[in-house]
Amino acid sequence: MKQNDIFATILRRNQESLLKAIEGLSHSEMFLQLPGQGNCMNWILGHIASYRDGMLVDSGLRSYMRPDEVQVYAGGSAPIKAGDICVDSTRLSELLVLTFADLIFWIETERNGLHQKPVGDIKDNIGYSGVCSTLIEHYAQNIGHESIHVGELNPLRELALQMRMK
Repeated sequence: MKQNDIFATILRRNQESLLKAIEGLSHSEMFLQLPGQGNCMNWILGHIASYRDGMLVDSGLRSYMRPDEVQVYAGGSAPIKAGDICVDSTRLSELLVLTFADLIFWIETERNGLHQKPVGDIKDNIGYSGVCSTLIEHYAQNIGHESIHVGELNPLRELALQMRMK
């Protein structure tokens, strides 16, 4: 199996899990947090979108996120709580669909494109390209990072559904 196919498979599974986790949840439910220092769903979704956006830019493609949106969700950004400045869940859902579609298309059509050097991240979104010499390294790091965050979504969905029952 080629690297492109592996990346596409993982991204598809992540996207499917992500969409299932947010299905039917309200914007306000996306601010619930588990005990401890966990992230809320809004931050996780925005973080994934910002890193996907950085992958697009590093591949020489268009950016979907405005700099002010990226800054809220970039690596090392502050946790988000209800009432904080953030991107609306409808916009985040849209960004996740758009960035996913462009990444999958690029991965499947640019069979040798992953061997190129990253073009360069958008301001305030490090996205690991500074430490990666090829897009293969950059994609591997970001897709692995994304997978960790996707795994955080199901417990948050369960929390939201439990809170509805109270």
